[in-house]
Amino acid sequence: MRRGIVLAGTAAVLLLGIAGCTASSGGSTSSSDGSAGSLPAPAADGAPDTSAIGTEAGVAADASRDVVITGYLDLLSEDPLAAASRARGIVTGSGGRLDGYTETPANGDQPANAQLTARIPSDRLDETVESLRELGDVRSLSTTSSDVTQQTTDLDARITSLQASVDRLRTLLGTATTASDLVAVETTLSEREADLESLTAQRTALADQVDYATLSVTVSTPGITGSNTPSDFWGGLVAGFRALVAALGFALVALGAALPWLVFLAVVGAVVFGIVRAIGAARRRRRLARVPDASADSGPERPVGDVS
Repeated sequence: MRRGIVLAGTAAVLLLGIAGCTASSGGSTSSSDGSAGSLPAPAADGAPDTSAIGTEAGVAADASRDVVITGYLDLLSEDPLAAASRARGIVTGSGGRLDGYTETPANGDQPANAQLTARIPSDRLDETVESLRELGDVRSLSTTSSDVTQQTTDLDARITSLQASVDRLRTLLGTATTASDLVAVETTLSEREADLESLTAQRTALADQVDYATLSVTVSTPGITGSNTPSDFWGGLVAGFRALVAALGFALVALGAALPWLVFLAVVGAVVFGIVRAIGAARRRRRLARVPDASADSGPERPVGDVS
């Protein structure tokens, strides 16, 4: 009986020691992870709230991407030239620039229209497009984006490598002792510097495309609705007369364009004909000169019957 009580007490002491070690281990793990304030607050169901962390990671991922944006905007306006002038002000006001501008005033053949090639800061593209949409009726609007992150990363790595190579070659250039070594180092250095300048120019151009979106804007006059087909006899007569006048006008234009050629060909033909005729006459004279004079060889003619 007494032995059983001692064994039970020993078992209880061992269980209490194991429990204490477990609690101590758990406390040390919590302190090594950091303070509780740095962890996400638990949600209502006990799981940690990771929405804020996910949002920050997404923003960082978007900011690290290099994207080239191009777009096309087609507007209709009753006064295209005035609308295009206002569009220029909107683009420059947003911090952008114009890489191309063309305007065509109205004439008898076509209405007025204008075309712009705008370079707009990529981070202000949306608000700038919204301002441009207010200049007229939007007939079409499209934008495309191209991720060039890998291309820019590759260019940066190649530029860094070439710059290090150029620096080493410049150091070697100062320590060259023979003329052959000096020429070899200078030749290699010139090639590397040319490659470095080319890559740097490519990187600058690509950075400009990333920083400034390209938007092509066309402003034109709305088309005139209705049909010009004549609906009665007099309308058909007028249309036929106009067609005849137009055809005669085209014929006169064609004749005027062809007349100098006809005169030139007539002069050339007359010269060729004269040359051929002169050559033919000379040949006939030469043939006549080769024929012997028959009257001179036979002597004077005698009367028939004269036998003396």
